[in-house]
Amino acid sequence: MTVGFESGQLDLHELSRQIDQVRRDRDLAWSDLARSVGVATSTIRRFATASDAEADGVLALIGWLGVSPEHFVVDSAVAGTPLPPAGEGVIRIDLSRLSELPDWPRRAQTGTRTTIQRLAMTAQAAEKTIASLTRWSAI
Repeated sequence: MTVGFESGQLDLHELSRQIDQVRRDRDLAWSDLARSVGVATSTIRRFATASDAEADGVLALIGWLGVSPEHFVVDSAVAGTPLPPAGEGVIRIDLSRLSELPDWPRRAQTGTRTTIQRLAMTAQAAEKTIASLTRWSAI
């Protein structure tokens, strides 16, 4: 288990490490990466010390890496599916799919953003891939 994160949570520190490694391998500045995925540079850098973050931004970066979100979930019970890179669109949480899951709070309103930890824990509890709880939207 990764230090600081419980089973079923997404390890933002490892995500940050891998983003930085791939960014350096591709010889990209932080600002170039931020522009290509539509996430503020300060938000991306904050993952190195954060315990939680807004899910849509995290998923955009995971899509940029070309791996499944479960790659970063501690002790994932679910084999993941890679997210598509943003390209001419964005990956968004599909709150209508989340609201159908038994562990999703009924008080959560459609249109409300969620955090990556809340999404990861809910997906793990329902034995669903995180990708199955997202949708692609044109910009």
